[in-house]
Amino acid sequence: MAALGSLPPRLLVRWLVGLCLATGVLAGCGGGDTYSVDEGELSQRFLPAERTVDHHPDSLEALTISEGDDKVQFQTERDFESLTEKWSSSLQNVGTGRSFRSRTYATFWSLELSLMSLQPEVGVLSLRKEQAREVLDDRRAEYAETIHIDVYWFVERGMNGIITGPSARTELRVGEETHRPIQSDHGPLREAFVSGGQTVLYRRNSLFFPRRVGGTDILANASKMELRVRQTGRGSRQEFSWRWADSETAQGATQEAPRSSAEALGPATPLGSP
Repeated sequence: MAALGSLPPRLLVRWLVGLCLATGVLAGCGGGDTYSVDEGELSQRFLPAERTVDHHPDSLEALTISEGDDKVQFQTERDFESLTEKWSSSLQNVGTGRSFRSRTYATFWSLELSLMSLQPEVGVLSLRKEQAREVLDDRRAEYAETIHIDVYWFVERGMNGIITGPSARTELRVGEETHRPIQSDHGPLREAFVSGGQTVLYRRNSLFFPRRVGGTDILANASKMELRVRQTGRGSRQEFSWRWADSETAQGATQEAPRSSAEALGPATPLGSP
């Protein structure tokens, strides 16, 4: 993991927290089961090769952020694992190589998933309101600049599951343009429990792509993106795909940063209000 030290601080924190989530450490750390993810369980669910969502990834359809007297509050329609599933797609084999079945899936860190993860990462709901606003502002700024995708590559014994570095080429296709990662890294091989009491091996690969290219937000007018992986020695490539209904950004995440922290949160609205 030589590239790990070169990650920007914000991305380094995200990568390390994701590693903790992958090992199950955060299941009882600052969030309880609401903020845990079981990769083995998720890999057994039906995840489409093209994940279709009815709103833009900049929208907060499953998460409402409001303010109490001294804290910010999350009102969620899904737990963290369910929200992760919402933004995950399964592997599709494309080309002349041998077709194979796999548990492998990829998760695109949408805005709602990125903001909700701040609870297991830093316990944002326990921070004072001013501190929480700052943390939320920082995450929004990070999201507006970087497209983050995690690929959970499930392997047989003796395989490595690494798709970062010289052993594989990864690229993100948006419209007619193709983009290479600005940073990538992978975690250690881990065991995940699956049905029947068995265990399988997987490796988490983290890919970070630029959201702004030549001063333009590449997702601003897009309604689809594809992650393509071509591994050395294989005649085929693997793809993960996401499509959303609205081609316009909903939260202005790609525009100029808010002038104040309160502006980023929006008006204070008690939980339960319309």
